[in-house]
Amino acid sequence: MSLKPVFSVVIPFYNEAENLPRLILELDETLSKFPSQDSEIVLVNDGSTDHFNKITDSPRFPIRWIDLTCNSGQSAAMYYGLQQARGEYIILMDADLQNDPADAPRLFEKLQKDDLDLVTGVRTNRQDTAFRRFSSKLANLVRSLLLNDHTSDTGCTLKILRRDLARQLPPWNGMHRFIPALACAAGYKIGETPVSHRPRVAGISKVHSASRAWRATIDLIGMLWLSRRQFRGRVKRQD
Repeated sequence: MSLKPVFSVVIPFYNEAENLPRLILELDETLSKFPSQDSEIVLVNDGSTDHFNKITDSPRFPIRWIDLTCNSGQSAAMYYGLQQARGEYIILMDADLQNDPADAPRLFEKLQKDDLDLVTGVRTNRQDTAFRRFSSKLANLVRSLLLNDHTSDTGCTLKILRRDLARQLPPWNGMHRFIPALACAAGYKIGETPVSHRPRVAGISKVHSASRAWRATIDLIGMLWLSRRQFRGRVKRQD
């Protein structure tokens, strides 16, 4: 593999030992269908306390491991993975197997077809509780109205973005909830496309609705300020 692969898959995780082996096999199958076979998988261990084996290669693609010194949250793990990803295109996804790697080529196809910088998945037939679906829908509605980020499901981790956008994302807790808004505010072109959503089969959810809602509200206030203060101009992409 070259020093700069075409695709990087960045996966932040915390205590997902039971899901990692299956995830890597599914990713291997998906990446083999991309137009370039020059890909890497970047696993970001956010201070996990369970025991997992550090698999160094999938059947076809190299795996890079990034270990954080302590559990720092999804934004931190995602940020460090994005900053160290080498690919021209970066695929973000969760390690809990609720995101289906097989949907990733569809996101890339839309990114290329519409000449976008970011494509976010929109979960269809969500495999969550009724309360979580309702609270997520309400949060997405409020955020979209206030930030005008043209995104109906920012909570879906499955995304594809260009490397230059990934390098622009700021290092702050809560960043992962506002990637489309941050991209819009900086003048990048974004879109979305439907993706599947699978039930969790192993491990436990790390999301606690009450505390998440409070943090998200504080972060939204910060985003209202930041989105009006970001640079909109950037260096043109060289085709």
